[in-house]
Amino acid sequence: MYIYRDQSEAFVPWLLPCMEFKPFSVVNQFLKEKLILASRYSNKEISLLKIFQHALSFAIVGNDDKIIKNYLHLPIGMQIFIYRLKGWTRKSNNNKAQFQDTVILDPVRLVKDDDGVYRSIYFDRVAKSLGREQVTILHQRANDFIQGDYEISEFDRNCPALDHEEKKLLRQIVSVVKRNNSFHYYTAYEKKHILSALHIFYEDFRFYYQLFKGKGIKKLIFICHYHNEGLLAAAKVLGIFTIELQHGLIASNDLYYVYHEQFAGSVQKAFFPDRLLVYGPYWKGILEKGCEFRPKQILIGGDYLFRLKNTAHSSYEKENVILVCAQKTLHDDYVGYGRILAEQMKSHPEWRVIVKLHPLERNKEEYEILKTLGFEIVDLEWPLDALLQRCKIQISIYSTTFFDAVGYDVVNFSLQQYGASSDYAADMVTEGVALPLSIEEHPIVKYNDVLKTKLDMPSRDDVYAPFDETRFIEMLQTPA
Repeated sequence: MYIYRDQSEAFVPWLLPCMEFKPFSVVNQFLKEKLILASRYSNKEISLLKIFQHALSFAIVGNDDKIIKNYLHLPIGMQIFIYRLKGWTRKSNNNKAQFQDTVILDPVRLVKDDDGVYRSIYFDRVAKSLGREQVTILHQRANDFIQGDYEISEFDRNCPALDHEEKKLLRQIVSVVKRNNSFHYYTAYEKKHILSALHIFYEDFRFYYQLFKGKGIKKLIFICHYHNEGLLAAAKVLGIFTIELQHGLIASNDLYYVYHEQFAGSVQKAFFPDRLLVYGPYWKGILEKGCEFRPKQILIGGDYLFRLKNTAHSSYEKENVILVCAQKTLHDDYVGYGRILAEQMKSHPEWRVIVKLHPLERNKEEYEILKTLGFEIVDLEWPLDALLQRCKIQISIYSTTFFDAVGYDVVNFSLQQYGASSDYAADMVTEGVALPLSIEEHPIVKYNDVLKTKLDMPSRDDVYAPFDETRFIEMLQTPA
C-alpha cells in the first residue's frame, strides 16, 4: 500500500494498485469540473485547492484506503477539546531538537559516487554549497547510507493543546466543511475523501508547526510542494521562507504545476512555495504558462543534482544496449512490456537490455521475472548517468530520464497508448524529447531508421543549465 503521507517523491494516486484505472486526461477533466467554483474550497485567507485535488483524485479511482477516521464532522468545540485531551495524555519530546536557521528536508533519493559512496542526489551539492555546518538536514525516511541531523521518524506526532494559530486554521477548515455540507455538489463518498484529506493536512500542519515553532528557522529548502501542504502552511504561519527545488519532470498538463487560469484566484492562497528553482530555461518556460507562480518566483538554478565526475558528455564508448527506465508504481506495465521486448530481442542477440529501477520502487521483486528473460536488472548500484553513457536506446513511458539523456547521444522512445500513463506519454513526444514507440514496434529496427534522420531536441544547457555555485547560493538567500 502506498501511504498518503509519503512526501518523498511525486506519485500519481490514480495509478495505485487494486483500483479502477483512469486515464490522466479523465482525472484532469474531472478535477477541473469539480473545482470550478473556488468558494467550495476557499475563503478570504486560505485556499484548500490542492487538498481537494488530492481527495478527489483518490475518490475517482475508488481508493478506500485513503478514507480515515477524523474529527471534522464534530462541532469545533468538541474538536478543540479532543486535541486538548490528547495533549494532556501524550507528551512530546520534539522540543529537544535544535535547528540551524536553514533546514533541508531531504527525501533521501540516493546515487553512488565514483568511489562507491552513496550521495543524496538532490541535496548533497546544495548542502556543501551552503556549508554543511550551516544547515540542518532532516531526512524524510530512514536510511543506513547517508548521514543527516534528524529523521522524521525520530519525532512523534503528539502535540500539546491547540494554540491560537492552530485554532485559527482549524476554524478555517471547518468553515469550508460546513459550506460544503450545505450543498450537494460532492457525493457522500467524495466528502469522505475530502474530510480525510483535510484531516491529514491539518495533522501534518500541527506536526511541522510544533516541530519548527520557536527554533529560529528562517529558510526551508525541499522538493515537491504537493502533498506537502501541511508543511507549507506551518512555514507560512511561522514566517519561514520556503524554496522548492525541481525534483523531476514538469509537464504542461501536470496536476500540480501549470495551473489553468480558472484557478488564478485561488493559487495565491493555496500553499505554494515562495520560490522555485528549476534546472534550466526549458522548465521555466513551461511553468510560466501556468498561473501559480509569478515569473520572478521561478529562478534557473542550473544542474544542482549530484553527478558522477567521470560521465563527461564528450568522451564515452557506446554499446548495443537498450536501457529501460522503469517508473515507480508502474511495475505491471514495465514487466508486461518486458515480456514483449524479450521476444523481439531474439532476432538481435548482439544487443542486450538493462532495466533501471526507480530509486524509490517498492515492488522491486516484481521485476525479478525479467532476469529469466535475459534482462539485467540494476538499482542504486548503477547511476543513471553511467548507464546513459553506455546505451544507444532508452525506452520509458514518461520520465525525466528522457531529459537526462540529452547530450549523451541516446535515442529516446516513449511507449505510446500503453499502460496507465498513455496521456502523459504523449506529452513526451509533443515536447520533443522522445519519439513514439508502440509495443508492437521493434525498437532496434526503429532505431536504425531514426539514425537516417535528424532529431530536433532541446539542448543540454536548455534542460540542465550549467551549475554556478555563487549564483546558486544567491538564489537560496531570503529576501531582505
